[in-house]
Amino acid sequence: MVKLILWLLGLAIMSLSIAVIVRPQLVRDLSERLNRAGYAFAAWGRVIVGLIMLLIADTHAWNILLNALGTLLVLAGAYMLFIGFERSKALAIRVASGNENFLRASGVLGILLALLLLSAT
Repeated sequence: MVKLILWLLGLAIMSLSIAVIVRPQLVRDLSERLNRAGYAFAAWGRVIVGLIMLLIADTHAWNILLNALGTLLVLAGAYMLFIGFERSKALAIRVASGNENFLRASGVLGILLALLLLSAT
C-alpha cells in the first residue's frame, strides 16, 4: 500500500512539474485561482510529503538527502500554515510573476523530487 501511495504521489508531482516546464504560465493561473481549500490542501500536502520522506529515509541509500528534503518540506508546509492564506497567496503570485526560467528550474527540481520518491519504492 505504501508503494502505491509513493508511486501515485511521485507521478502526480512529475506530471505537474512537466506541465510547469512546458507552460510556466500554469503557475500564475494556479496562484491566482488559489482558494482556501486549495491552500490548505497544498500546505498539508507539503507536510505529509515531508513526513513520508522522513519515514522512508532510513530504508534508502540517500538517507541524508531524504532527511534534509523531508525537513524542508515539513517546514515549508508549516510556514504556509503559519503565515495564513492571504499572505501566502500574495507571495505565490509574486513568485509566479517572476522569471519564467526560475519557474522552469523549479519544475526540474520537482521532477528530481518525484524521481527520488519513485526510486524509494
